[in-house]
Amino acid sequence: MRAAFRIPAVLMTLVIGTAGVTSCAADDAPGTTASERPKAAATRSGQAGEGTAGERTAGERTAGERTAPQVADLPKHAVTSDKKPSFGAADTMASGYTGEDFLATLSKRWKLELDKPVEQEMPDGKKRTYVHGRAEDGASVSAGYSDHRNLSSLLCRTGTERDTALDFLDSCTGLDVPGVDHAGARSWLRQAKKETDSLYGKKVAETGNKKEYVISGVYSSGPVTMVLHRAYDKYSLRILGGAVA
Repeated sequence: MRAAFRIPAVLMTLVIGTAGVTSCAADDAPGTTASERPKAAATRSGQAGEGTAGERTAGERTAGERTAPQVADLPKHAVTSDKKPSFGAADTMASGYTGEDFLATLSKRWKLELDKPVEQEMPDGKKRTYVHGRAEDGASVSAGYSDHRNLSSLLCRTGTERDTALDFLDSCTGLDVPGVDHAGARSWLRQAKKETDSLYGKKVAETGNKKEYVISGVYSSGPVTMVLHRAYDKYSLRILGGAVA
């Protein structure tokens, strides 16, 4: 890991996993393209990173790369996988924001065993830093650092049948980055879950395929964007920094 890398001290004390990591997008989204997946080796079941080839700081972008979508162009209500929104590059959520206190509180409350930071090589050859964590009940988190220091993405996953699913995801919307409307995020999450569950049930009734995949409407607040995915028996809440214009 490069010398400039300054992941929070609380994370550096945790035990590293024994295997590499791979993109959680590949697990959740049947339509994910190869360009969105990291080159890292497969990891233990259910734990994976959120990073994509587009996740980088604004200073690293080059001319010709796709730009972030406009809020008005993103879905406001749940949609099927064929209408999945495409996001631009995820930037750091705020200068100097590492998410240290938030991750420490989240891991303590939900008994998440966090690994030490690891680097993943992306298809563009650049490396991103991730911290992964998993609880005994299957809930998991993956924090991404596009510049190896400041938090740029957060992925929270849990089973749809767990009694604590909504509470866990709600805790993730409490990310303490400045500028986020937490009351608005909590309200959005409840509506997003209701809509994705309804659309999922409708699609399963139509197709008989329990592995349907649906996506909620998109919520943007301050420097972050949130979207909820449901793929069969898993919810995945993705929180991206600077992904929407």
